[in-house]
Amino acid sequence: MGNEYSAIAAKLRAMHARFLTEKDYEALLAGKSVNDICAYLKNTDGYSDVLENVNEREIHRGVMELLLEQDIMEEYVRLYNFADRPLRRLLNFWFIQREGEFIKRELRHIYTKEARTRDEVSQGRFDAFFETHTKINREIMQNATSLDDCIKACGHTPYAEPLKRAQSVGADFFSLGMMLDVFLYTRIWREAHKSLKGEQITLFEQLIGSNIDMMNLMWIYRGKKYYDFPSEIIFTYLFPIRHRLSGDIIRRLVNADSMEQLVSLVRSETVYGGLFEDLENGRFPEENYRVIYNGISKRIFVNNSQSFAAMFAYLNLKEAEIGNITTITEGVRYGLNTEAIRAHVRL
Repeated sequence: MGNEYSAIAAKLRAMHARFLTEKDYEALLAGKSVNDICAYLKNTDGYSDVLENVNEREIHRGVMELLLEQDIMEEYVRLYNFADRPLRRLLNFWFIQREGEFIKRELRHIYTKEARTRDEVSQGRFDAFFETHTKINREIMQNATSLDDCIKACGHTPYAEPLKRAQSVGADFFSLGMMLDVFLYTRIWREAHKSLKGEQITLFEQLIGSNIDMMNLMWIYRGKKYYDFPSEIIFTYLFPIRHRLSGDIIRRLVNADSMEQLVSLVRSETVYGGLFEDLENGRFPEENYRVIYNGISKRIFVNNSQSFAAMFAYLNLKEAEIGNITTITEGVRYGLNTEAIRAHVRL
């Protein structure tokens, strides 16, 4: 790969060296409380900084999760500040996803009537970074009481268009979230194809394209199994991007006569058969999705470290690690046995 990625590759390797090991995970699984988990993390290379000023004997699970979420945001800022201008433009793809998550979080408060709770933890540099890089009016968005308010907050951004379209068809929260995801990933896909060339775009397609394929498969599965949606409704919410799923196989899956036929088609005619592995024993496709996507991210990060896709892969892996910590913390909090928790930790 080009020399422009060499410095960022070295930076990524140094950051990845601070990830938790299997030994660390076993220590976390042995914890008896949220306080035990926090105390252990506080003494690891990866989380000592973000937990430095907390009292592990008093910390609340929600506060710790906010701090861990802050940590990945801080890492993004470090990468962004380290990168040159062309790489910063590419890193904006990840920032677009964070904007989408911010919008969906505020929409959830509106549609579910869930009370907003102001963060008990300062979001530090990422909060300032978000403020200076987004065109979303955060004050309006964080005080929104209707979809109209959200549209107004996004008035100078591309996000206003899908929000208006959702409003015009009377979309509920679930449908609105799906429409926003389709818009976000389609935008990222198209922008990447304008900015990346050669092997760089091939790697990016492997990472993001596989993710989009699996999200389409999970949506078809959920739409048929849990909502009994007709085919035309399922098609409405599919991502208009084809990576390793042809239009023909998508049509056959959507029009499958039964769940058995759907799963059989995925297993026999796509590369994503693992998505529906062990369904018979109660495993959810979402769990298999995390395993597969983590595997793709690890492969790209290790084998193609001097690439833009490696930056995206690194952030995916960091999110997965924080997801594992959250899973362990919640399992301990609810008194699950160690083996039950371990079954849901994805390394």
